[in-house]
Amino acid sequence: MTQAKRYNLSLPRVNAILRIQNDYCPLCDDGPGDDAAEGPIWWQIDHDHSCCTGCPRCVRGLLCLPCNVKLGYYEKELRESRRVWRIPVADAYLADPPAQRAEARKLHPDDFGWARVRYALCAPRTLTWKP
Repeated sequence: MTQAKRYNLSLPRVNAILRIQNDYCPLCDDGPGDDAAEGPIWWQIDHDHSCCTGCPRCVRGLLCLPCNVKLGYYEKELRESRRVWRIPVADAYLADPPAQRAEARKLHPDDFGWARVRYALCAPRTLTWKP
């Protein structure tokens, strides 16, 4: 929740974003939890760096660490016009960020409970974006 406080996101708002994302990373479909091979997987708050250093309007979604890092490189390559081929799932995510959808702004009664966590037991951890 420390990172969420930096972006003025309450626990219900974080839960609403995860609910819209079906508790999975919207880029690779990986879930949070305790994977014995990798250790705990924590969500990274993806935000638009061109907006500011951290406000709720900047937040686009919650990504796993590998996708958050890869998305940053992808955006940098797009800005510098070095990207030769596009990644459709990343482009779709950037065009319609889960955290900025109307349904993510409307809080559900379940969003006010405990932090949403889904454990991916024995699931292989892939570092490639879904096609």
